Amino acid sequence: MTPIREQIIAALAARLNAERANSVIEQLPARTLWDGSDGNVERNRYGGVSVTTELTIETVHQADRDHRQWSQQGNAILATLIAEATGSDRTLAGLVDDVAYTGGTIYYPEEGSDIIGVDLVMAVRWSHRIGDPYSQ
Repeated sequence: MTPIREQIIAALAARLNAERANSVIEQLPARTLWDGSDGNVERNRYGGVSVTTELTIETVHQADRDHRQWSQQGNAILATLIAEATGSDRTLAGLVDDVAYTGGTIYYPEEGSDIIGVDLVMAVRWSHRIGDPYSQ
């Protein structure tokens, strides 16, 4: 059996067309989904455990040649990520209770670089049976 957490991460990676936990960038643009910590874990009154997992999608792009466009470019990339992650079916076909946007960062090119990066942080609320992370 596949754990519910793994199913969720795989579903989000597929939705966002992202590799998982990959720090090797072979071509631009590139997206990587990083699974983070489980926070706010608590028993619910229905015999289950409610969990909020933090996931981060990192993306890197070729920066616009005109540095005056970097802010607009970064904001456009961030908006696209928000829309793709949370704009439709925030339950991932019933796997989760909700996928919410909780923060983002734009990384502007440093001296000598032509790469712009954007991170989107999501809080994914889901549940499993007590003692059984394979079943909801």
